[in-house]
Amino acid sequence: STLHRRIRAEKEISVSQFIRNARLTRAMELLKGQSVTVAEAAFATGFRSASYFSRCFRNHFGYPPVEVRERVIDEEAAESREEDRGNDRYTDLLNNFPVQTTTFIGRKNEIKTIISLIKENRIVTLTGPGGFGKTRMACELAPKLFKDFPDGIWFVDLAPVEKEEFLIQQLMTAFRLKEIPGRDRMDIVIDKILDDRLLIILDNCEHLIRACAGLAHKLIDSLPGLSLLITSREAMRIKGECVWTIPSLTLTDPFDRIDVSEAEKSEAVNLFTDRARLSNPRFKLVERNASAVSKICHMLDGIPLAIELVASRIRHMASMTLLDRLSEQFESLPSTDPGTLTRHRTMQAAIEWSFNLLSEEEKILFRRLGVFVGGFDLIAVEEICADENLPADKMLDLLSKLVDKSMIQTLYQPGQEMRYRMLETLQRYTTNILVAKGEFKETQKLHLEYLTRMAEKAYQEQFDSMAKWLPKLKQENDNLISVLNWADQNCPEEFRLLAGYLAWYWVMASNLSSGKLYLEKALSKDSEETEAYARNLCGLAYLTFYFKDTDTVFQLFNESRSLWQRFKNPFEEALVLGLMSLSCQTLKDYRKSYEYGEQSLKLAREVGNPWLINNALIYFCLAMVHSRQFVEALPHVEELLDSSEKLNHALGISGAHHFHSDCALGVKDFVEAEKRYGLASQIATKYGITFNSFADLQGVAFALSGQGRWAKSIRLNEAAVNGFKSIGVEIYGIWPMWDEFIDTYIGGARKAIGEKLVKQYEEEGIAMGFEKALEYALDIHID
Repeated sequence: STLHRRIRAEKEISVSQFIRNARLTRAMELLKGQSVTVAEAAFATGFRSASYFSRCFRNHFGYPPVEVRERVIDEEAAESREEDRGNDRYTDLLNNFPVQTTTFIGRKNEIKTIISLIKENRIVTLTGPGGFGKTRMACELAPKLFKDFPDGIWFVDLAPVEKEEFLIQQLMTAFRLKEIPGRDRMDIVIDKILDDRLLIILDNCEHLIRACAGLAHKLIDSLPGLSLLITSREAMRIKGECVWTIPSLTLTDPFDRIDVSEAEKSEAVNLFTDRARLSNPRFKLVERNASAVSKICHMLDGIPLAIELVASRIRHMASMTLLDRLSEQFESLPSTDPGTLTRHRTMQAAIEWSFNLLSEEEKILFRRLGVFVGGFDLIAVEEICADENLPADKMLDLLSKLVDKSMIQTLYQPGQEMRYRMLETLQRYTTNILVAKGEFKETQKLHLEYLTRMAEKAYQEQFDSMAKWLPKLKQENDNLISVLNWADQNCPEEFRLLAGYLAWYWVMASNLSSGKLYLEKALSKDSEETEAYARNLCGLAYLTFYFKDTDTVFQLFNESRSLWQRFKNPFEEALVLGLMSLSCQTLKDYRKSYEYGEQSLKLAREVGNPWLINNALIYFCLAMVHSRQFVEALPHVEELLDSSEKLNHALGISGAHHFHSDCALGVKDFVEAEKRYGLASQIATKYGITFNSFADLQGVAFALSGQGRWAKSIRLNEAAVNGFKSIGVEIYGIWPMWDEFIDTYIGGARKAIGEKLVKQYEEEGIAMGFEKALEYALDIHID
């Protein structure tokens, strides 16, 4: 323990970190001075996993161990090392990139070529068949381009997007933008990055080729600082597009005698060797297997995905056995036109060969996993894929085997459940098998039923467990879209049911347009007055509220409320009344807003559900405050705060503090309002309620203006407005009372100090960022 303390004191790191760094330093010496492989260096220095060693090595030295020898002898690589040492800066500029868990092999010349193309052309499209490594190449390029794109590089995965109308929504999701009622979604994206110098990677565009071409054309025309890197199986064929086809990995000369030194010149062989070691750390490329490995890579045409699938089998059989078995598989394939489908035939053969090597249980599970889009977890697999022949208690073991055989991948984030995903090429293959066996409809129906059960539970617990369900539904968003689109055509009744349960989620996740579209479809298919119909009416009204179509909103709400009254369901009626109270405020009909809020609260108290009462209290307090009953509202605000704290209801706690602040500002107690808005912003930030955090910070600015403290008011207001813009929200125009506060206090401050100082203070506010602005706001002694 004394030694531990001394090491920590002198080195300022833990003992485990100290030991790991010493091991990595020794590994570097081995890789520089001896002809050892990465796996050998890993095991010689105490690492049990070559992949874990590679990650630690990259984190410590700034580049992967496979590049050590190349960097020692290559002057150009020495420059690259200097760049990588400064890579702490670029990590903040890479957005949404998938985590890579394996080493990138080869492609050195291709990377140089593509980098030069990106610097010379604003649109570069990487094309090639599935499995050729287009996505991996794009991800590997990004860190080498960060100096050219100082405002960031964004990765947008379009593989889960099934319909053109959801394309722009996926782009907004990538930029973490929210919809603004009445504004075109493309305009929101353009405004976000109008003056930025950045690169967007649009990945997997082939199934939406026309829509992606239109999107690319619009973005390039509207944003002078933007460049696009596109991956697709075919080109966009738009003006200004530079198309570059990804080649296969380099291979050995089939007519040469193959020894180890000759084989190691092949990128395909190096990839096979690296992936084989992940499956079997004892595997080495030696004289007796170099020729067999080289022939396998030739047979697979140097296609990365095919090589990875076959290399994973090294755990179970020798390379010569692999070659024999793979040869048999190719010979059994029907002949094809060698000029058109050779590579597709190779991929199909590799996938079929890997599939045929699975056990019967593994085959069944693998094909059933084809219904998932974008990822899945163990619980979903147990619920959807298990039956009497494939028990649920076998799922984890079978999944683990499929991971070991590179048929599925793991997706792990700290603090979250393990999730799995299947490569797009494999997912298409499994779907085709399901269809061919007549099992697709049955499996997709189970998928739909599982997600409907989840959505129903989330709907029922939306108040008491919002913190749990909102991220969970976001995680399953691609699967939800997939089953909704399928159910729309195949199971209309289940489609209507699922859509109704998701309305609240679409509002909270800001998926307003897509949610509205689904609910409109649901209502167009159904006129039967059921509970699902009533829920869909309310959901569509809730979403339409944000598009300011007030006539439609109240027509839908009234019809929904009437049905819930007929069904004698006061719980649902209370929900509708609360939303009707909210909607009346847009029309400045505060009397109606108050009446609906009061009725909602009365019904909630009769039901006796504490969470429903708390939800109704939020709307009732909102109605009172926005109708300027500032003194009368306080007892109800205190009740809301007390009940929210007892229930640990984050939204209620944050809302209560905000309403308290509004009341102080409303009676012009500006000093008290400043303190309360500051406290409210702290609390909203603590619970991660971003919108409220920005609104409360803007409230501080109002209170400061009321005190004549113009400079600090302008700074904080601009910091808050910039915060709203960062989440895609235009605050002005949502609440009439809030608009009046903006006009009175911020407008008054601007007039008092003049435009020159306003511009200076606004720039200072933006430069602060939210965290520093909040700290500045809470220091009540500094202007």
